[in-house]
Amino acid sequence: MRKRKLTLSIRGDILEEVKKYAINEGKNLSSIIEEYFEYFVLEKWINDLAIELNLGELTPTSELEIPLNRPKGLDSAKIVREIRDERLANI
Repeated sequence: MRKRKLTLSIRGDILEEVKKYAINEGKNLSSIIEEYFEYFVLEKWINDLAIELNLGELTPTSELEIPLNRPKGLDSAKIVREIRDERLANI
């Protein structure tokens, strides 16, 4: 898709932080803003779909939250084996 120019007014302190981030990531400001806009559009699309499917609003989860919220002390191999054995018993 064709790119278009955009003029923005942003607080100086925020702009300087984003510029530092861009340099550290090897990116430019345009790519960072475009990534944010893509995220914004995707999040809106997902929320609209969730509402349409009667799931209500979804709470976003980052990859950092997943290990923190994962139950502790479960033996996943044992649980999977129990589920498989139950399925076999019902066949």
